[in-house]
Amino acid sequence: MPHPLLTLPLLLCLGQAPEPTPAETPVQARLSFLAADEDVDTGSSLTTFHAALDVRTPELASGLRAEAALSLFLSTGSNGQAVTFRDNGSAFRLRYRPSTWDASEGLALSVFPLSATRLYMGFSYPVTWERQSFPRRTGSEPALELSLSRRQWSVFAAAKSASVLHDLELNDERRYALLAGGSLEVTPGLGLALKATHLDRGVVPNLANQGIGESVPVYGASLGASWRRGAPVGNNVDLSLYAGDPTFFERFFQPDTYPGDFAASVSLEGSLVSQRLQDADDFTRLRSELGQAAALDARLKQGFFRLHALAWLRTATFLQVDAPGFPPYVAFSRDAAARAEVSGTLSGDYHFQALGLTPGLLARVTLPADFVGVAGRIVVLHAPSQISILPEGEERRPVLTLKATARWDLGAIAGVLAEVSYVRDPNRTTFEDDDTGVAQPVFVPPGALGFNLLLQARF
Repeated sequence: MPHPLLTLPLLLCLGQAPEPTPAETPVQARLSFLAADEDVDTGSSLTTFHAALDVRTPELASGLRAEAALSLFLSTGSNGQAVTFRDNGSAFRLRYRPSTWDASEGLALSVFPLSATRLYMGFSYPVTWERQSFPRRTGSEPALELSLSRRQWSVFAAAKSASVLHDLELNDERRYALLAGGSLEVTPGLGLALKATHLDRGVVPNLANQGIGESVPVYGASLGASWRRGAPVGNNVDLSLYAGDPTFFERFFQPDTYPGDFAASVSLEGSLVSQRLQDADDFTRLRSELGQAAALDARLKQGFFRLHALAWLRTATFLQVDAPGFPPYVAFSRDAAARAEVSGTLSGDYHFQALGLTPGLLARVTLPADFVGVAGRIVVLHAPSQISILPEGEERRPVLTLKATARWDLGAIAGVLAEVSYVRDPNRTTFEDDDTGVAQPVFVPPGALGFNLLLQARF
């Protein structure tokens, strides 16, 4: 278990992501259903079924226990009948704690046999990266992690591995990614955490086609600091932002406490990553490209009222760090004048204890990343490899998101999370033929009304 200092929002470097609170019973099951639609007018709705099973053995030897966590997504295949399964970071774990150590201390060996999305760089989800280290892998990406937690510090070391296509030799080769880090309680309530990584993603496909065997090395580090006073302040309901987090179906239903006293927490983090990509100005060479990200997360609680504030900055190169490059394996041109994404969110909610109901409101303003593309037009980068090309002479404009949210706890066995959102993105475009028959970008209606609904039952 992570040291209590590392609970929200910095949570962990040990284990990389917040682990669910251990159940009193040796077996716990969770079944979740998510229905999502970002724009009700487009018909692009999504439904997801998630199943999880956590098993903890009795003590195998003095201080030694074993755990298994199965986490899967179930979806219907293309024929409407076949059911497909996708792993969500299932793991096996051995924990050892000497009898003289506290309950929060211990040595853990974790094996992720199928996917390692729970091992990553960064801390707060919007600015995490390297959840998948090898985008061109030909199979699964398993991982192994060793972690040690003591009262005032913790350390971890992890390795990911995958078979990656070698385009020059036309065969698969085994590649590895190394991650390591630790945390330190400087004073009661104040902590620091550091992570570092190195990996090689394999040869650049375009250069390999020219007979050049240059690879893509990656170096990066993440540094975070957190301060907390009073009881932990739990998560707000922001489903669409955190839906890609592999702990999404676990942490959003962790119970929050309302002792009535004032409580607050603040975390600040930054990440720096460097990788060598094909030079857009000289395709026979590679050049190093830097990506940066930072996030500030502040929370407070007074009585049954909670306030959350989240701000982050992500450079265009950071947004593409796991793709990598745009186009793939190509660095941004020196003339691209890429600008960073800046976003700020403020939300508040109130807990009605007798009903177990927590309604809330949320507002977010985001100035998306952009760069200068072909013919000098501005290209807005919404997410990795997701772009909008603006009409000639137009500039990026802020995106506004408004949400009404609700959490309803039905005792200890079930819960409901819901949000209705309105997003106004004036950067959305499509292509239409002009008078000469040439396709040109034009703006589309900026408003979109959506919803998310998450149901969960626990046994």
